[in-house]
Amino acid sequence: MKIIGLTGGIGAGKSTASKYLAKNGYAVIDADQIAREVVEPGKPLLAELRQAFGAEIIKTDGSLDRKALAAIVFEDEAGRRKLNRIMHSNIIQVIDKRIEASCRQETCKGIIIDAPLLFETGLEEKCDQTWLLVADWETRIRRVCARDGAAPQEVEARIKSQMDDEEKRKRADLVIDNSGSRQELEQKLKTVIAQL
Repeated sequence: MKIIGLTGGIGAGKSTASKYLAKNGYAVIDADQIAREVVEPGKPLLAELRQAFGAEIIKTDGSLDRKALAAIVFEDEAGRRKLNRIMHSNIIQVIDKRIEASCRQETCKGIIIDAPLLFETGLEEKCDQTWLLVADWETRIRRVCARDGAAPQEVEARIKSQMDDEEKRKRADLVIDNSGSRQELEQKLKTVIAQL
């Protein structure tokens, strides 16, 4: 069973691609979803983050205050590396378990690891192929502003904080341009999976 790493910067359309692939028989392992699950109230990782970054990252209801944590690590490279080290090892453990479980499903055509930090975390080592979704700068900003209600400057800062698309292009097995419509993306994916 093939394991495909699907990546791309914010606003490139990974979620849209993943939904289409899931509807077409692929098991999708969403690294962002796992990142949310592992820091739910009561999880050991949340306590570890509190110890590393302080009580101010915990809301009064006991959940993680993502904005407070982001504010701490966004400007602090050492803090960001520390956060990534803590988070990534835990996320990768869960991904490994889900790969194992997905491999036992007879109806599964393949496994998609949907991970924005596929290359940064070394997850591509677990994949038979890596697919990179790209879209032009304006399209990405427009999508994220519409989805998150964010200001264009915020989105630009988030894009700039991620690995450059050109670096990802060098490392990906397949680059899919998603600057167009959802229908165009689905047609491209249909063609790609027909060739697998």
